[in-house]
Formats: sequence, structure tokens, C-alpha cells
Amino acid sequence: MAHLKEVVDRINLIGFTQQITQAMKMVSASKLHKIQQVLLPLKVYTRAYNRLLHRLLQAIDEGQLTHPLTKAKIGQRLLVVVMGSNRGLCGAFNKNVLRAANEYITTRQKKASTTIEVLVIGKKVHQFFKKYDIPLIERYVNLVEKANDQASSQLSTYCIEAFEQNHYTEIVLAYTAFKNSAKQEVVIVPFLPFLPNLDLATDTPPSSTRSLDYIYEPSQELLIAQLIPEILKHKMMHMLVESSASEHAARMATMTQATDNADELLKVLRISYNRTRQALITNSLAEITSGAEALAET
Repeated sequence: MAHLKEVVDRINLIGFTQQITQAMKMVSASKLHKIQQVLLPLKVYTRAYNRLLHRLLQAIDEGQLTHPLTKAKIGQRLLVVVMGSNRGLCGAFNKNVLRAANEYITTRQKKASTTIEVLVIGKKVHQFFKKYDIPLIERYVNLVEKANDQASSQLSTYCIEAFEQNHYTEIVLAYTAFKNSAKQEVVIVPFLPFLPNLDLATDTPPSSTRSLDYIYEPSQELLIAQLIPEILKHKMMHMLVESSASEHAARMATMTQATDNADELLKVLRISYNRTRQALITNSLAEITSGAEALAET
């Protein structure tokens, strides 16, 4: 009977856990749907922004670009912006981005003259990198909870100002890009110096567009100077939103798998419960029958 009670307790415990995982799955699905409503229009808007800048630069030789954010700097001072999550229970989401970022940093550290700092976003990222002898920028750890325009503006402003003041000669972003609810992949993309020949949504050369003549008022240089910081801000916004979407998608998939596993385990336990209960009933009937036969013989 003690074994039967143990099986019942396990069934109740796993059933309660299944309710939690099912609730977490529904919450993640709701958050993913909400953030996708921001992400999809943002991609279209950013592509259009980048296409406009590309057309402006078609008639300009790269050597003629005078914007300070496009100029390579002397030295090897690298800032790696790594974004993860504050919470776990999202499968290999944090593990994948941390492994990729760590491998990239290790490769760059092989160059003796390279100085590296890491800007951490997310408590899991902070917990990982604080074990290493790498200078950390910790003021943006909780920015993962604020994937909005204000957060992207705050972070991009810091990076741009640090680059312009020669604190860093190169800035890269490491995060998990959102492809769809079933596929996410870690990417490490350059942020500064600005590369005008890259499409910000895919980091691939933009499709060829026919040459257009524009009339600039007040000047082409001023327009480019206004566009570049805005595009960098949108690129940072992409990182924040895509990483958040990837986190919710990964957690939804993990909770779905946990719910299914709990359901399979419940099936096994219910079968075990029924067999144990049937065995107890059979033993009781056998004892009653044996006792009745013994009384009849006497």
C-alpha cells in the first residue's frame, strides 16, 4: 500500500508540474506574438532606411566618406556587446550565445595587442563573464527587460560616443537572431565602424537598385550624417527585439517539450498505478478466498 501511495503522490506532483509548464508555454507564446508585432514592421522600416542610404552612397566613393562613424581607427580596442536573458528555462538559448561570444573573444585575444571589454545585457550573461578576467560594463544588465526605442537609443548613444572618443576602435554585437518560432541562430555582427554596404536586417549586400538622381536640401553630407546614427539605433533595436523574441520562442519550445514529457510520464505512472492496484485487489481476493476455504474445512 505504501508503494501505491508513492505512485499517487508522484502522479499528483507531475500533474502539478505539467500545469506550470503549460502555463509558462502559453505566457511565452503570448509574449512572442506581442513582440513579433514590433519586430516585423521594424525589419521593413530598417530595410527601407538602409536602401535609402545605399542609394545616397552609390554616387560616392567610399574614400570620400567623411562621417566619423565610418572611419577605421588606429589600435585594437574591441567592445563586444553580448545579449542573453535574465531567466532560465529556455533551453540552450543562453548557452549558444555565450559559447559563440566566448569563442569569438578567445579568437580575438590571440592577438596580443587587442584589448577587449564586454558589455553584458542579461543576468545570465553577467554571471557567465564575471568568472573570466575580462573588463565588464554592467550598467546595462537589466536592459533585456526594456526592448523599446528608449533602450536602443540609450545603448546606441553610449556606443557611438565611446567610439567617437576613441575608447574603442571596433564594436560588435553578439545575440540570437530570430528567424521564426522554430528557428533561432546566434549571430556576431559589426556595429562600428559603420559599414554602409551591409543590409542591417540580414548583414548581406543589398540588392542592386537602379541609379537615381536626388536633389538634396540642404546637402547630401548632412542627410548622410543624420541617417547613419538613426540606422545604428535601429540596428541596436533589432538586437534587443530579436533576442527577446528568440528567448520567448526558445522558452515556448522548451515548455512544450516539458509538457509532453510530463504527459508521457503520467501515462507510465497511471499504468503502474493500475497494475499495482489490481495486484493488491487480487491479493486481497486470494486471502479472502483462502480464509473462506479454511473456515469451510473446519
